[in-house]
Amino acid sequence: MATRLKTDQRVLNVLIYAGAGVTPECLRQCTESLKRLVGSKYAVSHITASILKTEPWQSTCALLVFPGGADLPFCRDLNGPGNRVIADYVRNGGAYLGFCAGGYYGSGQCWFQLDDPSQDVKGPRELAFFPGTCGGPAFKGFQYHCEMGAKAAKLSVRKEAFTGGQAPPDVFKSYYNGGGVFLNAEAMESDGVEILAEYADRIDFPSGKTQAAVVFCKVGQGRAILTGPHPEFSGTSLKSQPDIPGYDKLVEEVTADESARLEFLAACLSKMGLSLSPKAAWDDIPRLTTMLNIYCQGGHLESLLNRLTGRSYAVITDGSIWLEDKYGSDMFHLEWTTDGSWSTNYEPRKSDKITWRLNVGSKVAGQGDDESGTEFDHDIYYASLEEFRTLESSRGFSTWKQALGTTHGAWCPTLSWGNHLMYGDTVTSTNTLLSSNPQLLSKLESGFTFTATRQVAGRGRGNNVWVSPAGCLIMSTVINHSANVIASRPLGFFNYLAAIAIVEAIKGYDHEDDIYQKLDVKIKWPNDIYVRDPSKPNEPAYVKVGGILANCSYSAPNYQVVLGIGLNTNNAQPTTSLDALLKWTASMLEGEKPSPPPFNRERLVARIVICLEILYDHFLRKGFSDEVEALYYKHWLHTNQIVTLEDEDGVKARVLGITKDQGLLVAEEVMEDGIELNSWKGTGTMFQLQSDENGFDYWKGLIKRKV
Repeated sequence: MATRLKTDQRVLNVLIYAGAGVTPECLRQCTESLKRLVGSKYAVSHITASILKTEPWQSTCALLVFPGGADLPFCRDLNGPGNRVIADYVRNGGAYLGFCAGGYYGSGQCWFQLDDPSQDVKGPRELAFFPGTCGGPAFKGFQYHCEMGAKAAKLSVRKEAFTGGQAPPDVFKSYYNGGGVFLNAEAMESDGVEILAEYADRIDFPSGKTQAAVVFCKVGQGRAILTGPHPEFSGTSLKSQPDIPGYDKLVEEVTADESARLEFLAACLSKMGLSLSPKAAWDDIPRLTTMLNIYCQGGHLESLLNRLTGRSYAVITDGSIWLEDKYGSDMFHLEWTTDGSWSTNYEPRKSDKITWRLNVGSKVAGQGDDESGTEFDHDIYYASLEEFRTLESSRGFSTWKQALGTTHGAWCPTLSWGNHLMYGDTVTSTNTLLSSNPQLLSKLESGFTFTATRQVAGRGRGNNVWVSPAGCLIMSTVINHSANVIASRPLGFFNYLAAIAIVEAIKGYDHEDDIYQKLDVKIKWPNDIYVRDPSKPNEPAYVKVGGILANCSYSAPNYQVVLGIGLNTNNAQPTTSLDALLKWTASMLEGEKPSPPPFNRERLVARIVICLEILYDHFLRKGFSDEVEALYYKHWLHTNQIVTLEDEDGVKARVLGITKDQGLLVAEEVMEDGIELNSWKGTGTMFQLQSDENGFDYWKGLIKRKV
């Protein structure tokens, strides 16, 4: 009989459509506002038309958002299969939020600019969450690709429509540019329609007894909110338009109602069932830390400087050293110190690229500088690194030899990874910053590790985004993998090595306390870390707590692999955390053992680096050996799991393992034997599935080819 474990199907994502038709400004404003209001609870990320139509995003999506722009491209790319996916998602309990063009698109009919034959749009829309017509513009003057018709639209809020959640304001001014009004909305109450806000000023489009600007629609088990104006637009981030008369006044009026705007948008999100970030965090907008500290242990400073200042890469201008990568996304200004003082010859350069200040030193530089970023204690990191190195050496790597079946006493890796550590408080993404600057990456030695406290654009596989607020462990480690061994030591195994390293690091976090060995931590193929859900103590349910992303580039003679890792260590949102697991595990032990202190991310980063280096060294020597394979299976979730292979005509298959030559997932077709309920027998037909071409929806037991 198949082994069955439960995983917690929590909604983790707020997905914003970023296909054709969405304007960059609408996408930016929408993303920033949603990150402010729910960013600590959900991963706010973008989704394209192809992913929306082909990948299993629905099971973990809390809200699907369509920003402003033009809805005809939405129709072109999504009519038919795409809209059926969206409609099924909403009717089965999902949520849809459409701003302006997204509001037109979510209505039964779209009427736009009917008095202008050169711009008029009139026709049915497939989603029809609002069963009537959205007509517009509500106010005259709209022009495509221009702010000429924009205005600060006064909205009157129907507070009685919001009960039990975030309280909205009575009235506020919202940015408006071309949005519609929902015709005769007051007559559709029996269809599940509620008016949430009306235009307070007389509009230019006949709409019935009311001037419905924002409507709520009950759709099966789900819900939708459609807007004509742009309550997601912040006046504080509107760009100046000096050529448009009255635009400065518009910005002033919208900015004056910033708090009311956020309260209204928060009330709408709450009405759709979303959890809000603490109100104190709404104004805590993450700002990039443009200063990155590179710490060097012992005598490793000179070797790093020699690498970085190679003649082919560094440019010296007025005594200032710039690292310019013509293929890269960023620009770097190199500074170094041995006494903690800053270089004084830094002058910003005009560039479309983000400029990062790389301060290289043997200790923290820039004390007292607000930009220096000191939330990471490098002293704890290096002390832990030395502690773990000494521990492994003193044991003769006996624990690893036993686990990996290495009987020859000569195998004692020389541990050197982690000597160079780069830290930034708030960055775009540790993986992206390294992998999108190939010349910088090619200068870094294996084991160079980049960590941060927060990411504003953390990446997962495909277009996924992992929530990375404070309280998460965020790190990327560089591995230079020789092209000479690529055939026998394929890159496909790096995710597996990283997954083992993470689990072993967590369980080996403190060798003096065996409670860490008892932590129930698992691997989900191909790159996720799951743990026993502390909130469900009476059932074996598992929930995601981290993920792995490997990026690769080539610079002779090596492949540069950037191995990115994200773990919820101390922050239990949006799933759970290692701290919560630790506390629950301690409470379950006999004698009510006191819970150990919370995980220290500096120490855990050091432990992961050590485990990665040991496993990689073994991989170079023996490949993905039987012993490494057994260690992987010891921790993974999938033994004998029955899955559906969607692209093989929906056949049922039993997961058997992964191939040792290329790391492909192996599954055998099965059929019910007709004797015992939920009992399956193999047919002998085998399937091999590649991790970067297939998505594994664990909750549905579905493996689907990625497009």
